[in-house]
Amino acid sequence: MTEKVMWGTAGIGKLGTALLTQWAGQKLKTGLYHPDAEKAERAANALSADVLSRKALGELDYLVLALPADQMIPFIKSLQKDNIPLEKTTLINMATKLETAGLRAAFPELNWVSVKFVGHAESLKRDGRGLFITEEVDEQIRSRFSSIGHIESAPEKIAEQVNKLATSHAVRAAKKMELEMKEEGWDKVYINEAMRSLFPEVVRAYADGNLGQFGRKIAEDIEKGKSS
Repeated sequence: MTEKVMWGTAGIGKLGTALLTQWAGQKLKTGLYHPDAEKAERAANALSADVLSRKALGELDYLVLALPADQMIPFIKSLQKDNIPLEKTTLINMATKLETAGLRAAFPELNWVSVKFVGHAESLKRDGRGLFITEEVDEQIRSRFSSIGHIESAPEKIAEQVNKLATSHAVRAAKKMELEMKEEGWDKVYINEAMRSLFPEVVRAYADGNLGQFGRKIAEDIEKGKSS
């Protein structure tokens, strides 16, 4: 690349793709890295991003690590083994289940910060308006992430706690509805539509305060039941 890319992302899974999609929509230039050159090229074409070489990773000011927790340390070790200089790059840990303190202990010579995403990557990719947790005060970081959502100053563990709680309740509610519809004899086509469309859109409407009359009546009855 002839032009230096200030920001880069390693990882083009669900979260990495969502971030790159939203930043592209905001005209924020972001390079992407993936060890598979063909996958990197396809993703770059789809996301209007530049492909970063391994060498270029050491030239970035900020590298967003949108990697699974178990891949983070091996990835950094592989870069160091290839003599990629990372000392001047701010490394952003987005792995929900990997504490940044552990990364600082493993690589004390590197500059680590934590930005954790609360929510579902598909929703972030589609709608933006993400919620990010960080204790970082770096204005470049806060500006970059606030462009596609809201930043909350809080300990990074909050992200995992909220994601775990929401996932648990969502799966339980979905499973309960699926079992009830099966017991009532509903065909699979109706069950699938209820699960894929009706259920999530009603939850979204509730969160946004946009429930219809029927939904509002149910919510009010539940509230009355709790208070009685």
